[in-house]
Amino acid sequence: MSALQSSAEHRDIVQLYASKHNPFVYFQEVQQGTNPAVSYSQIAAFDGVGGLYSDLATGKPPAFSYIVPNQCNDQHGRGNGTAFCQYDPSDNGTQDGLNPALILAGDQAVEKIVNAIHASSEWNKGKNAIVVIWDENDYSVQPIINQVVAIVDTNYGFHQLTSNVFYDHFSLLRTLEGGFKLPCLNHACDANTQAMTDLFGEQ
Repeated sequence: MSALQSSAEHRDIVQLYASKHNPFVYFQEVQQGTNPAVSYSQIAAFDGVGGLYSDLATGKPPAFSYIVPNQCNDQHGRGNGTAFCQYDPSDNGTQDGLNPALILAGDQAVEKIVNAIHASSEWNKGKNAIVVIWDENDYSVQPIINQVVAIVDTNYGFHQLTSNVFYDHFSLLRTLEGGFKLPCLNHACDANTQAMTDLFGEQ
């Protein structure tokens, strides 16, 4: 096989990880690697040493984990994947155009991750929360469009609540920054950005 043929075939390999779904890789300090604690070297796959499941099993998970499923498990799909990873057949604004295999793969991925966290001895230590966010809309119409699913699962406080407050991604960012006592990024502390206090509230 020639090198040219090999290179052409490698271009067809499914690239499941997409850096565009990981905002941390866009920070200058992370890209330059000046601080090993916040460099590319800290990015880890779910499985293997240093991955999520290893951290949970050893009882040493980080205080904050940003978990990004690959492009099959995040329900986006890939054009050069298997039938289980293909793009939606039609982007017609209805659920009829969706690939059910992608939906199933995403549901199973979330279930596996959440169950692993719940099964960890760390889940019941202190106050912990899992936040699951989809970035796909629900095909809602005017006056409010592009609503996405946001689930907050805590090991404390009230449960089975539904919030009537209109939140956006800056609301989640403001809530996390407040919890970790960090300064605000971008529009997180704008006057009209509300923290998700009702979903992270306590009894």
